[in-house]
Amino acid sequence: MNHLHPRVTAYALTIALAWMSTNVLAGDHVPALSFDLPPTAVAVPVDLSDRMTPTAQAGESVQVNLRLSSMVSGSKVPTIDRWMVQVVPRAASWRVLDYSPRTETGSDYASPIQVKRSDETTSSFGMAADGGYGHLASAHLGADHGGKQSEAIQFDKQAPLHAVSAAGTIQRGRGVYYKLRWTSQQVLEGEKNFQVSFDVPPGFRAGMLDVVVMAYGKPAKSNPITGVWSDMPFLETSSNSTLLGKANFTVAVHRNGDDAAWQLARQLAAAEVRLRQAASGHRADTSIRSLPTLIRHVAAKIDVDSVDIHGDWAERLIAGTADPYVDPVIRKLPADLRVIALDYCDSRRALLALDQPKR
Repeated sequence: MNHLHPRVTAYALTIALAWMSTNVLAGDHVPALSFDLPPTAVAVPVDLSDRMTPTAQAGESVQVNLRLSSMVSGSKVPTIDRWMVQVVPRAASWRVLDYSPRTETGSDYASPIQVKRSDETTSSFGMAADGGYGHLASAHLGADHGGKQSEAIQFDKQAPLHAVSAAGTIQRGRGVYYKLRWTSQQVLEGEKNFQVSFDVPPGFRAGMLDVVVMAYGKPAKSNPITGVWSDMPFLETSSNSTLLGKANFTVAVHRNGDDAAWQLARQLAAAEVRLRQAASGHRADTSIRSLPTLIRHVAAKIDVDSVDIHGDWAERLIAGTADPYVDPVIRKLPADLRVIALDYCDSRRALLALDQPKR
């Protein structure tokens, strides 16, 4: 058994107690922003041959509809300024042909702005004289001259525009991005639909999409008692823009009318749910869950036989950046948890094998 140095133990305990006390005070607060996206999507064949390049004429076009939902809740609600959404296929052979919504502009004014200008020139001259001769006679002499010139101009000025939504391709045309701004006409809460049309290999049956969504804005005010932010953690990006929330999704795409591909897509979605639930359950069952990330990493470095099941191994596995047979963390997981991880990889492999060329 490995033993920690007494000074290291005391230092770690001090930091852990401070972190735990902060969480007790802020534990009543829940994240104010959350996202959701269905785990499967249908790829509907469409005719976009006029937008395909000459080198891609042998492929076919499919359209995928993504229904992204957002919910704002909590006692302290941040001010959301914009969304950033990125959609990238796993397969390197896919290319973006079309997408919606496109770049759109809007204005806070319902009609053009009217501008009125007027110029006025006035001049006058006057003279008067009164005279009397005793009490018998009086006289009055007066002269007045005036002139006035006025000119008025009225025209309409175009109301200033700002970007309501912006969209374009990324990764050399493999993926697409969307930027949506919160305006008086567009509210970034509820469900938003995104459509992407891809050029896929002939005989396409199934595939996967990686979707990343980020929300930027101003966080809620800090708690005057604890001094910590009462909503979810954020990453400072600039003086006026803060990352309020981020979510990563994988979407299993199946061809419309292909029952076998649809079943495999549903199996992959169910396997992901089991993997996330099992990973979360193992984290909750360990007593070290109350320690902050820094302390867990320090303990893992000292104890070479330990494994940090609180890390991001599950997210890396789902994102396809971790190999369960090579990754040092996944290889040291408990047997039951590792079986669930391997089952997920098998489900993913079965879905993607539908588009592999047959030998």
